[in-house]
Amino acid sequence: MKDTRDKRVIRTQTALLEALEIMVQKKKLTNITITDLCIQANINRNTFYYHYNNICEFLKDHQQIVIGDMSRILEKPVSSKENLVELFESLRRHPHFLNILCSPNCDMDLFSDIFDTATRITQLFIADVNSCKTQRDKYLSIYCNEGCNAVIRTWILNGMVEPPREIANIIWDASNEGPFTLTKTN
Repeated sequence: MKDTRDKRVIRTQTALLEALEIMVQKKKLTNITITDLCIQANINRNTFYYHYNNICEFLKDHQQIVIGDMSRILEKPVSSKENLVELFESLRRHPHFLNILCSPNCDMDLFSDIFDTATRITQLFIADVNSCKTQRDKYLSIYCNEGCNAVIRTWILNGMVEPPREIANIIWDASNEGPFTLTKTN
């Protein structure tokens, strides 16, 4: 099921994601059957099999939707704090999928591609490791990018409660002023 504006497809995807989010809290993803998922989602198994062969394929398809949503930010000609706000707004549009990935019972590592895309976005205003001239600058770039990823992961795990702009401001300020400067003044 590709990213679409068809309301029936969106409703089916949402039902599957919501059901899987509930189920993965109780048992390992690998132990969830398509039959159980379809019963929980209140959809016909044939509908699921029309689009996917298995749950892994369903999640990988949705991963591509999330990455596509995030990648639109990379197409923008100017990097700014607004790029970060858009990144967090983009992530916030996919809470069920991200909660599935964050679950300890999800044994798929779909986060790495999402974080690679997020890192490419944050590198719009933080130096790209490959473009750094000195080893010190490379370490600083890695520090900033890994810090951004840690903030993103924590925000998702905490239920994405804070508004996207607030998280973008934290990353922007920490990247421009340094986290230690900010914690001493607040």
